[in-house]
Amino acid sequence: MEDNVVRIINGIDELALKAYKAIEYLATPKKDRYSSAEIASFLIEKAHFDTSRQAVDYVLQKNKGMCNKNKDGWKLMEKGRDELAKVIQKKKIQFITANQPFSAKNNIKEILDDKYKEVSICDPYVDIGTLDVIFRNFKKAASIRLLTARLDNKPPGIIKRQLAHINSEGFNVEIKIYNCSELHDRYIIDEKHFWLSGNSLNFLGNKESFIVLLGEDVRQSMLAMFNGRWKVSTPI
Repeated sequence: MEDNVVRIINGIDELALKAYKAIEYLATPKKDRYSSAEIASFLIEKAHFDTSRQAVDYVLQKNKGMCNKNKDGWKLMEKGRDELAKVIQKKKIQFITANQPFSAKNNIKEILDDKYKEVSICDPYVDIGTLDVIFRNFKKAASIRLLTARLDNKPPGIIKRQLAHINSEGFNVEIKIYNCSELHDRYIIDEKHFWLSGNSLNFLGNKESFIVLLGEDVRQSMLAMFNGRWKVSTPI
């Protein structure tokens, strides 16, 4: 298995759940078995999830009964479909389909807790489209902190002007730039949840991706990291 930390969702490895979803998504009436390499390629290229053929093979073998393997590859079995359905029903995994950017960018509100008062967003790439997603999906009463590494600020000053406009309509949004190459994850944190996104907010729906709800231990550690970076970052 790779050195990556294995995250557990509903008692199942996160990678295994992603692999189940990949098989389900790829399956057609003529082909319902896929090799570990094909599954890994889908997760890397389409869902933007860093993995490998070996890692996929490992988790599918480990979680017995969920999938079946023969010479043609892995097939998702009823037990695996049931586990995947349980997780999706609990909104622990949101699968964002391709070529639906408008729908995807207008459905972020569905994953958020109705009672949140503060939201911390980390997104390495921010443009005016990011502010549009915030305007459409987040509550005006909430305090919203957006941490980024890069602004697409064309024409010059457009982000700062748009930020002033959105705040003039009752929002409370702050943007800071963290000048360090280690900022690469995309996530949303409220008082109770930590959502990890495969794509930047402004690119949701352009390609297939996942938004995954992780545990409270991860939320606390990532919030502490976010707060530390926020303190040393530069306001726009």
